[in-house]
Amino acid sequence: MKFALLLMFGLLASAGFAQDRVAVTFKVFPQEYEVFFSGDRLSYSAREDGLRTYFLPPGPGRVTVAANGSSPVGIGLDVKAGMPWVQMKLEPRLTALSFVTEASTGKLPRSVAFSADGTKLFVALQGESGIDVYDVPSLKKSQRLVPKEGASGGFTDVLAFGAQIWAIQNDGRVHTFDAKTLAYGESHDVTGGGNAFFTDLGGGKLAIANWDSGQLMAFDPATSKPIASVVLGGSLRGFGARGGTGFASLFDRGQVAVVDGATWKVKALWNVGKAPRPVAVLGTNLFVGDMGSAQVNVIDTTSGKVIKTIAVASNPQAMAVSVDQTLVAVASRGRNNPNDYQLQGPDFGKVTVLN
Repeated sequence: MKFALLLMFGLLASAGFAQDRVAVTFKVFPQEYEVFFSGDRLSYSAREDGLRTYFLPPGPGRVTVAANGSSPVGIGLDVKAGMPWVQMKLEPRLTALSFVTEASTGKLPRSVAFSADGTKLFVALQGESGIDVYDVPSLKKSQRLVPKEGASGGFTDVLAFGAQIWAIQNDGRVHTFDAKTLAYGESHDVTGGGNAFFTDLGGGKLAIANWDSGQLMAFDPATSKPIASVVLGGSLRGFGARGGTGFASLFDRGQVAVVDGATWKVKALWNVGKAPRPVAVLGTNLFVGDMGSAQVNVIDTTSGKVIKTIAVASNPQAMAVSVDQTLVAVASRGRNNPNDYQLQGPDFGKVTVLN
């Protein structure tokens, strides 16, 4: 009887303990982490989306998050029902990169570009009408660039090119700003609207690719006029050029179009992956990120054959080649939110560096 009473007391105490706790969602990288409260490791409930639910006592408190190979982080929380996710990225103890700082942005930051001297960072906002400017390395916001004629939609890309900052708005206009003074220059209705982005073709020329219309345009910044264009008949999500040849990824067709830079005509179509998006050209190799398989396909540009596939994080979305032409950086956004890919998903984004 004494044992039964003790057992019943224990069950009632546990029930009261659970009732006094608040469910808090955690999103942490790396995913093999532990959460400690008052020195005790907390148990959790795994969610289908890969996040975790911990049960914490209500009110002010402090937890420590730790993972093997990373520096632990202690944070203070005001625990209450309906509170937002607890999100953090633990920094590895030994790494070639180190965290400097972070800053909040406007709605839906779409693309970024550094100034030529590396002292400023420009952020194109798809959810607001403007380009935000940050000082480097402090990331202190200094101003927002807005066309003099006003703005009627978000921006899809920004690029520091020569003595100007170029920006594309999704209403079809291309705008310029002085690279030194950041004063507004001029605007031209060029793309016809939709999602568009720049690529430096070399020789003082730009390419403007529109993924909604499938149009690829060669553009002369000196005259602010198109030189040539071709419609590729697919969702044009990535473009890179080198040595007079361009490579355009067609997301919905699983293909890469090879474009002759002299005639601006398609020379070949290569079947690459399931949903190819970012591309980068390095020497005779073409790197193509496939959102359909979370891989990067490396293609020999002389033969059009895939010579290697490399696994990366989910949804590789952007690529960049290092200044010394030895590395390719691949930015992956992680798994999509199951309700809307534009909403916060269960993963942190990751950058993979390829030699």
